[in-house]
Amino acid sequence: MSVLFPRLLPAQAQVLYSSHRLLPVESLKEQAALHYDSAVYVATGGDRVRERDLDDLRKAVVTAARQHGFPGAATPKNRNDFDREVAELLHRTMGVAPAEAASRDIWVFLALVVLPDVAFWRFDGKTDERFLAKDLTRHVFGRLWWRAHLVHDPASAEPYAALYILGEGAFDQIYARRRALGGSPQLVRAILHVWNGIDTTGLNESELLKDFLKRLLRLGAFMSFETLQDEQLRAELQRAAHDSVSAFAEERHAKHALTAHD
Repeated sequence: MSVLFPRLLPAQAQVLYSSHRLLPVESLKEQAALHYDSAVYVATGGDRVRERDLDDLRKAVVTAARQHGFPGAATPKNRNDFDREVAELLHRTMGVAPAEAASRDIWVFLALVVLPDVAFWRFDGKTDERFLAKDLTRHVFGRLWWRAHLVHDPASAEPYAALYILGEGAFDQIYARRRALGGSPQLVRAILHVWNGIDTTGLNESELLKDFLKRLLRLGAFMSFETLQDEQLRAELQRAAHDSVSAFAEERHAKHALTAHD
């Protein structure tokens, strides 16, 4: 049974966001709370999260943030390392089912009520999509839970190891194609497994991944990935990855030959 988290509805969320965005990170610590009068719970489906569990969650996330520079300025490496650690932390400890995690309002509550200081430290650009969860794949915390959920392999000795294969930008490429590719944990894990085995030396990894995913989209138009056994799925993905690498290698070779000729 899923744990139910408080939900902060859009009108009140907008009020809090508008207020918080004007404050420095140090002041937002004073705004953090475990309860908010206007928050609501869904009527059925699980047990309400206890305030002491919310407190433990806040302490754990703050501790992780401090290990990566909070409340000071964060480097890109700080932010990536924080994301990976907190993705596992949220997915492992919150106890929410995917149906509950699909609610934008629980992530808004977490970002604007429980952890406003960490949320605005992680994304200091003040864009509302990171806090109001208009798109869960862009939310400061919601995207991390879903990233961990998609790569989580309960049969593995290191069930969250795949979090360390791709960075933020690469995950975004998969999320951007989530209707066709990013909605299946089995497919995402297979993509990461195959990608991790590719030799990208000398190639543009971002463009190569984009090409690989485009090939999978074309393949998915006439193949149901979900019906394939793991070995069959990986074989199809490896074939597509090999085609991408070969195409990029040939293009690089042609450019070098042209340069040498000039």
